[in-house]
Amino acid sequence: MKKKIGITFIILSFVLWILIPVIPFLSLGAGVKTAIVSGLFIGGEVFFWLGALLAGKDIVKNFIQKYWRRGQKNDDPS
Repeated sequence: MKKKIGITFIILSFVLWILIPVIPFLSLGAGVKTAIVSGLFIGGEVFFWLGALLAGKDIVKNFIQKYWRRGQKNDDPS
């Protein structure tokens, strides 16, 4: 059960990060936009790390090996 909640938190963190570039296009004041972006940024980080703690070391390790290292290999010019 903790792993499912952790994975849900990690997915929610990505959703919060994806929403950040949308905020400048809303018809709100600059202060409100800044507050919303700050909240999304902090919320994304908090949900990611809580999800990582709940999901467990093995799931986070598999995620890093599968996605992050693949990106490093694609960036390698040789």
